[in-house]
Amino acid sequence: MSYSKEDVREKIEPEDIMTLLDYFNASPQMFSNYIVSYTICHGGNSKKLYYYFDTGLFHCYTDCSKSFDVFELVQKVKHLEDLNAAIYFVVEFLNLKTQLEEYDDSNYSGEDWKIFSRYEKSKDIEEKNNNKLVLDECDLSILKHYPQPRYLNWEKDNISKEICDYMNIHYDPVNGCIVIPHFDENGRCVGIRQRTLIKDQEQYGKYRPWYHNGKIYNHPLGFNLYGLNISKDHIKNMKIAIVFESEKSVLQYLSYFGISNSLCVAVCGSSLSNYQFNLLQESGAKEIVIGFDKDFQEIGSDDWKNTVNKLQKIYDKYSSYVNVSFLFDKENNQLGYKSSPTDEGRDKFLYLFRNRIIL
Repeated sequence: MSYSKEDVREKIEPEDIMTLLDYFNASPQMFSNYIVSYTICHGGNSKKLYYYFDTGLFHCYTDCSKSFDVFELVQKVKHLEDLNAAIYFVVEFLNLKTQLEEYDDSNYSGEDWKIFSRYEKSKDIEEKNNNKLVLDECDLSILKHYPQPRYLNWEKDNISKEICDYMNIHYDPVNGCIVIPHFDENGRCVGIRQRTLIKDQEQYGKYRPWYHNGKIYNHPLGFNLYGLNISKDHIKNMKIAIVFESEKSVLQYLSYFGISNSLCVAVCGSSLSNYQFNLLQESGAKEIVIGFDKDFQEIGSDDWKNTVNKLQKIYDKYSSYVNVSFLFDKENNQLGYKSSPTDEGRDKFLYLFRNRIIL
């Protein structure tokens, strides 16, 4: 089946671009009207690739100095000559087939059509669950020679050394970074990320794939959930999953409540991909609690509106299948700007959880 380039572009949201860039290990960051990431369009390592919401185009601010759409980016990254192959990849990756296929709805009422559409989406999700992606496994033994010291700044941020040791976190003194292995739901190491401790390196992203002896230990972030290997059984029992943005939030949660009470995972980005949703649903989650970072300072500001719109889109996308709720600082007095729901301590997290927004 072929798809119209224009029709597909109309269905793509900024969160979809974030998911795609995460998959390509571009370390994207979303702002009010654009996304910035590494220049993966030509294999560069500078964070000068911008995606603008108003035009729906990328622009590379390096020697490349070109503007192009998402399909051309896919062609560049995956080395595809055929444009249709790139369009098909985007449709499959973002699960847009149901939205793009045309049905004869002349015999259906508006409500009938909604139900029919939900059924088609559900069937598509089931099909994807039956075709799970098995990520390549990394050799975790490579970390055995790296130390596991106390990270004083992390301890100040309510992350205990015991949890760091349990999660196999090490320190790389050569690159000046904390090394964080990622496991799939079956406990296989599928990637290793680093959190730089060098201020000047933060311009390239605080969290990046780890490099060792010329090898990059990256993995497609949108096809895994950090922490699911230890939380999936508890999610199955409690029927609830809490979704954070970063590994750090998972480590804080575990430090507050212990391994035996884990219900949380991290998407390692600012969006929940279809595949990640499938993993949670397969784990038995009947309610998904979104606990993303607070990206606004004032209620009613543009950043506040963008945050609300982003969360509304998550609700619209997944609420037909599970209950979706949100940890949201609606009084604007519980969290600081850019803070995670776990950053301000155990009590404030519990307050946000008990007063979570259920639409």
